[in-house]
Amino acid sequence: MWRFIAGRAFQLFFTFIVALTVIFVIPRLLPGDPARFFIGEYVEMGGMTEELVNELRERFGLNKSYLEQFVLFVTNTFQGYFGVSWSFFPREVLPIILERLPWTLALMVPARILSFLLAYFMGTMAAWKREGKLDVMLQFAGLISVAFPIFWAGAMMLVIFSYYIPIFPRGGSLTPGVVHQDPWSFLTDAMYHAALPIITLTIFSFFIDALVMRNTMVTVLHEDYILTAYAKGLPERTVIFKHAARNAMLPLITRVFAGIGFLITGSIFIENVFSYAGTGSLMVRSIFYRDFPLLQGLFVLITAVTLFSNFIADILYMFLDPRVRYLRG
Repeated sequence: MWRFIAGRAFQLFFTFIVALTVIFVIPRLLPGDPARFFIGEYVEMGGMTEELVNELRERFGLNKSYLEQFVLFVTNTFQGYFGVSWSFFPREVLPIILERLPWTLALMVPARILSFLLAYFMGTMAAWKREGKLDVMLQFAGLISVAFPIFWAGAMMLVIFSYYIPIFPRGGSLTPGVVHQDPWSFLTDAMYHAALPIITLTIFSFFIDALVMRNTMVTVLHEDYILTAYAKGLPERTVIFKHAARNAMLPLITRVFAGIGFLITGSIFIENVFSYAGTGSLMVRSIFYRDFPLLQGLFVLITAVTLFSNFIADILYMFLDPRVRYLRG
């Protein structure tokens, strides 16, 4: 088991190095000169001289070759340093990300848990009552949901439940101008603003998760050990949930952890639709301002979370399915 874990860790480390190369290249493919975008407007206003601009280029490392910048980027990344943000100068990148990260986690974690639980039970029940009303509705809704992008779904949720039926606020993370006297009032206000984005993210991932669970469950129900369990006289619910659903859950677990990266991408759109102050809106800001250090730091965060979640999924597989432990051994 430990040999398998060490091998997977080495593979993820190599993948992370390749990802760092891509992360370094992508921001530099954006059109325009970041130095002129960030500094040039002050030169045109007469606020800076060319000598001062050159000093700032040297300060940000823009006068170095791409190879030197890449080596410096990789070295600093493994030291936990992502540089100084250009758009939040003179603040460092990591504290800025850590300020916004809890707000994004407040959307992602509840949405992923709700999606998993709903998909587990709905997918199991749909496969149990195959070709019933629930099964047909789930498959139809799942196919329809794939066709609609998440930002469109978020905009529709915002229009319906914030404008026509004003149940939720129209955006933001907290109510503007409100001073919270205690942690409970702050938490209540934050949950009130996060409710609609969480519902949107849950719906976005629920239908596909439920279809994965349903399709796997249909296959498992035809296995010989399920017939044996029925032959022993076990109650139907025991066979469904203890024997069949436990094995059918494995692909769903893989999707739950592997889909965290896609959920982070979805949160980027959701946070901008709902004007939510998380890492998604921070990434859009860094793109518009050509803030390379901040953009690279956010990409590194997404990559690290995605790789780590896949690593956790591999380990969970070994504990949930004895066949995996046998084959790895």
